[in-house]
Amino acid sequence: MNAGSVSEGTDGLAQERARLAQSLRASGRAGDVVSAAFLTVPRHLFLPQIEAAQAYRDEAILVKSDAEGLPVSASSQPTMMAIMLEQLGLAAGQRVLEIGAGTGYNAALMAQLVGDSGSVVTIDVEPDLVAQARANLAAAGCAGVTVSCGDGADGVPDRAPYDRIIVTVGAWDLPTQWLAQLGVGGRILLPIAVRGIQLSVAFARSGAGALVSTSVCRCSFIRMTGAAAGPESIVALGPQPGLHALIADGPTLDADLLYDALCGPATEAATGLRVGSIAELADLDLWLTLTEPDLTRLNLFGRHDGRASKDQQRIAALIPLGGHARTGRSGELAVAGLAMPSDLTEHGATDATVNGYGPDGAALAAHLAERAAVWDALGRPGADRLTLTAHPPGTLPPTPVGALVIARPNVTLVAGWPTA
Repeated sequence: MNAGSVSEGTDGLAQERARLAQSLRASGRAGDVVSAAFLTVPRHLFLPQIEAAQAYRDEAILVKSDAEGLPVSASSQPTMMAIMLEQLGLAAGQRVLEIGAGTGYNAALMAQLVGDSGSVVTIDVEPDLVAQARANLAAAGCAGVTVSCGDGADGVPDRAPYDRIIVTVGAWDLPTQWLAQLGVGGRILLPIAVRGIQLSVAFARSGAGALVSTSVCRCSFIRMTGAAAGPESIVALGPQPGLHALIADGPTLDADLLYDALCGPATEAATGLRVGSIAELADLDLWLTLTEPDLTRLNLFGRHDGRASKDQQRIAALIPLGGHARTGRSGELAVAGLAMPSDLTEHGATDATVNGYGPDGAALAAHLAERAAVWDALGRPGADRLTLTAHPPGTLPPTPVGALVIARPNVTLVAGWPTA
């Protein structure tokens, strides 16, 4: 097969593949070119461990877990893949580097988009995943992808420069190796953690040497391992193996106090606002997180092998978008997060509320509910209006009023919304 050409074979699943491609196009997530790639590339050949038709559902598929039942690798939800491919803006003839090979499916889609005159290099730190990705690509007849085994933080320098770099694992910083391997006029797209919230950000170089976001979308990816792994702490909550909390950007929390608080009753605080979708609720959560930097951000997650207890599942669902916490002067713990109403759909509207947990949870929930009114008065700013810039250390220009400055080893991030 020529590079970027994928054999459909006689899989008998063309109708399912067409249905997925059409749904991505109809939703506005994928344009004509990207949806055509989904129509061409047979996803089931990259997920041989599941029933073939299941591969064409619009959902993420877990590929590998660790000994604790926590996820190591997954095939991303097709909707999120389409969003990121549109953000990346691929064109025929481009050279692409992917950090996080996974199953090889995303690399095959990109090979289809850059065509015979382009090239795709993908790298993964897990040797077994690399071997499986190579086998999957071969089974699909895709010859336009080179799969490398190694730490993604290093990139693949011997194939640089790249017109596009895409990172498909959750990153915390931008390693200098990636920036050095990005060609002139290039674009880098990555899910970067900003106070514990992952944002899929497409960065382009500016004339001043900084990277400036061209698009931002909230996302959720398995965190990167290796040299570029973030310092966020993961604490075990309650009986193990089971529930964990990811603590990001804030004072460390006592695991026992946190678990006790979440096991206790909730105190509800009304915001007085109506929200019409999960996306809108997520925008409020993002705004609260970036404008309340003194609060500790936390996300709950548990086993992905189907063996989580009902109690663990219940606790993980208390703050599905993540939450905020603070420890009082006397050591009392407060946790609060936006509730996920059971009747919230993309076509309805419901009241937004904040649930508080722990001895001082009611006060924190009330505070966040009051802040929600400010978000509403500002026009409900969300991820699509957020601007991020990444500056080399020591080169930070004057920052806009209200912007959040986040220092990382390789770059300084500035995040904020336009004030005009």
